[in-house]
Amino acid sequence: MAEVRPILKEGDHEANVILIAIDKQKVTAVSLLDMSKAFDSLSHGRILLDKLQDVGASTSALKWFENYLSNRKQVVRTNSAVSNLLPVVSGVPQGSILGPLLFTIYVNDLSTVTKNSSSECYVDDIKLLMSFRVHECNNTVIAMNQDLLGIRNWCFDNRLLLNPDKTKLIVYGSRQMMDKLREFHLSLLGNDLVPVQTVKDLGVTFDKT
Repeated sequence: MAEVRPILKEGDHEANVILIAIDKQKVTAVSLLDMSKAFDSLSHGRILLDKLQDVGASTSALKWFENYLSNRKQVVRTNSAVSNLLPVVSGVPQGSILGPLLFTIYVNDLSTVTKNSSSECYVDDIKLLMSFRVHECNNTVIAMNQDLLGIRNWCFDNRLLLNPDKTKLIVYGSRQMMDKLREFHLSLLGNDLVPVQTVKDLGVTFDKT
């Protein structure tokens, strides 16, 4: 019997993974992780400079970036009141062209810590995906929890924070496969991640049906 699959555009990779898994009688678990104030938390110290060096930045470029991020100050204004100038010791300039680029370089090695799941990162949006057969549920939970632990440790080492309250888990599959699936829960920072019915991913709403 011929197999018919939709041809999806490049940006629809996640949907393609889910549909291919369904064709193979598998379900797909997707965990969407939330970083707390990621752009504001990025370290200005050696961590960023080392990562810039790893991607080939020259000595003069490193000095330029160090100067670009150093000695910045900010104030808070509310109505007619203005706070004192305070030093900005972390984060990248919001609204700048270099801000997203620096953050992308900063998290570029995050994918190396996931050994079991496929990981995708778009700026500060991180996803873990893993397709599996229903009878592999328990092993998949263990494998994805190991990857979540790896990401948590990476964030700790790189001075970023995960927000488990805003991290979502959704499981996709055919109705027949979902009826056979046991409870599928993951854990992050002591919080139980329970599958939800819908998630919003890069502005697009996905539901498990």
